[in-house]
Amino acid sequence: MVLEKLSLRKNMTWTLVGTVIYSFTQWLLLIVIAKLGTPEMVGQYALGLAITAPIVMLTDMRLRMSLVTDAKMEFGFEHYLGTRLLAVGLSFLMFVVTVWIFDYTYTTSWIIVLIGITKLPEFISDILHGLLQKNERMDFITFSNIIKGVLTVIIFSIILYYSHSLVFAIVGQLIVWTLVLLFYDCIVLKRYGSFRPSFEWVKVRQLVKLTIPLGIMGLLTSLNTNVPSYLVEYFLGKEELGYFVAILYIVLAGNRVANSLRQPAAPLLAVLFEEKNTTGYKKLLFSLCGIGGLMGVIGVVIALLLGKFILSIIYTTSYADYAGLFALIMLSGLFNFPAMFLGTGIIATRHFKSQPYLAALWLLVSLVGCIIFVPIYGVYGAAYALILSSLIKLISLFLVLVIILKKERSPVRESKLVKEVTS
Repeated sequence: MVLEKLSLRKNMTWTLVGTVIYSFTQWLLLIVIAKLGTPEMVGQYALGLAITAPIVMLTDMRLRMSLVTDAKMEFGFEHYLGTRLLAVGLSFLMFVVTVWIFDYTYTTSWIIVLIGITKLPEFISDILHGLLQKNERMDFITFSNIIKGVLTVIIFSIILYYSHSLVFAIVGQLIVWTLVLLFYDCIVLKRYGSFRPSFEWVKVRQLVKLTIPLGIMGLLTSLNTNVPSYLVEYFLGKEELGYFVAILYIVLAGNRVANSLRQPAAPLLAVLFEEKNTTGYKKLLFSLCGIGGLMGVIGVVIALLLGKFILSIIYTTSYADYAGLFALIMLSGLFNFPAMFLGTGIIATRHFKSQPYLAALWLLVSLVGCIIFVPIYGVYGAAYALILSSLIKLISLFLVLVIILKKERSPVRESKLVKEVTS
């Protein structure tokens, strides 16, 4: 029996709650490793996340977002699922090859590969969640993430406490994520009928051709996120990098909140665009961008008024000296948060080919900005590069959106629509 859809407000609320709780549990994992393990274990776990992230972003190809915005039903869910399973196999091979190429130590290699393998059941859950998102039931996705997050922290902590082995703890994490996939996600999806994967080559090839630009964009975006950190460490050393990354994570938390708000809106934006309801599409999209802008303004105000206090409470008093850096990094969110919603609006139009070029532009701006500013202004130079990159991101996405909407109103398209209506 197909379940009744929830309202956009309820879906946003469920997604926000799930994102906050799940993000907190993932942060707790790092705390558990720091408390029960060693600094080396923390470094190995962080390295594993850093190594696997670009691979995950590339092979992900934003298939879930493509499924959610597929208002024309160009592909069946079975094609998305089949393509995702093939991507899972490719990801595993890439994890192994990467470890082999860089020749890490035995233990570190195992940790990196295992962290990559834990992403595989999450990969599959993600595409199943896409069908739930398309049917506007974000509550089930929230339950799945909460169950997965809480159980992972509990099992991970117990195993690490008794075994003192990060490898065994990650295996426990893998088992939890697999069980949640099999005994929650799959059971919930049965309410929407059978979901056997299809490996029909023609459809898979068409789907990959359509979404690979998003995969390339994900790869470049992942690199773009880390470029300031790479260059701060290169020019200034690990101590300054520690201050920069710790403060940057606060803004990344804001990104998660923005992401939780834009996900439920994606299918509605896609439907409005496909129905040629340009007015409704623009009204919803710019309302979301307004929310993003408001988030940015609040972040800047809080950083200016309470920056020293917040940094002292979250970290230590030594971080309070970087309150100015905190304000600058939050200023980048003033541009980045609305840009995230604009990006979702463009994806909802199914114009995917521009995405890699945009991501390459942002990466180039960030890279050049850091190379110029960091040697001159130190860690604050990385913040200037972040602001510049975020501003360019906002402007470029807006220009692409204007071009897309202009094409939709073109006389050629309008004449085609007239012919379709009169025939």
